[in-house]
Amino acid sequence: MRLAVSAQISHSDLDLESRVRKASADDAVLRRQRLAVAITKPKRTVRIVHDYYRNADVIVEVLNRAQGACEGCGEPAPFNRRSNGTAYLEVHHIVRLADDGNDTVENAIALCPNCHRRKHFG
Repeated sequence: MRLAVSAQISHSDLDLESRVRKASADDAVLRRQRLAVAITKPKRTVRIVHDYYRNADVIVEVLNRAQGACEGCGEPAPFNRRSNGTAYLEVHHIVRLADDGNDTVENAIALCPNCHRRKHFG
């Protein structure tokens, strides 16, 4: 029953970015009025997503190739991983796996978190 109810939530209800754009276009007085009566615990929903079983060797080779520097901006990784002390870079696929891209060293680059966000949302 819960899944059926969750499935009725429209994509636009879940799209935080579009809701933020709409809220920022509103008058500040309207936002404050809504905040005064807003529910403080957000609703939860269930998502069913496709995930990929990534090749660990690709990730290691791309990170080794990068030598601790972002392959987008060239800057050193912004911090080290707490788990093992290695430079924190994220492996990004040039052609997305969702667009039938290959999970290969040639189709991947190591990016700092800022460059990675820029690739997806910039």
